[in-house]
Amino acid sequence: MKYSIIYADPPWAYRNKNTGGSMNSGSNAKYPTMSVDEIANLKVRSIADKNSALFLWATVPLLKEGLFVMESWGFSYKTMITWRKIMSLGMGWWFRGQTEHLLLGIRGNVKAFRLQEANFLQIKSLRHSEKPEEFRAMIERATANMPVRRRLEMFARKRVKGWHVFGNEIEGGIKLK
Repeated sequence: MKYSIIYADPPWAYRNKNTGGSMNSGSNAKYPTMSVDEIANLKVRSIADKNSALFLWATVPLLKEGLFVMESWGFSYKTMITWRKIMSLGMGWWFRGQTEHLLLGIRGNVKAFRLQEANFLQIKSLRHSEKPEEFRAMIERATANMPVRRRLEMFARKRVKGWHVFGNEIEGGIKLK
């Protein structure tokens, strides 16, 4: 099956050492991570429809890598939505990161959404790496007029009606060959 809407939150690996009192922090301590090359080499091109939109989460320190993955998957960057995490001190080496970015890329002929909503949301921070449902709802509103709406969430943590899923936290999701 080919998907016209792909929503992805890859398990980015960071090249920093563990920190904190237990020296056991960050994404590597929470779930299996993947290198940028492993993420970029996933067979997303084979499952993306010729006319499709990609919504790809990237953290601030890995923004360049997010754009690289988007291009590797065959999508052209268009814009981003920023999430400011309320009630979160954030983590980071240079500054305390309190934002994440949802990059939008397209492949083929996708008309501009012209969604009359801001590209900046302030929403309370959730458990590590969990994204607020408001972003999925925004994606659904933004893509409501696409002629084909087969939706896939990559690296999903739960099933959502109307979406196929891929990820190691859910049984029975699709396989990327």
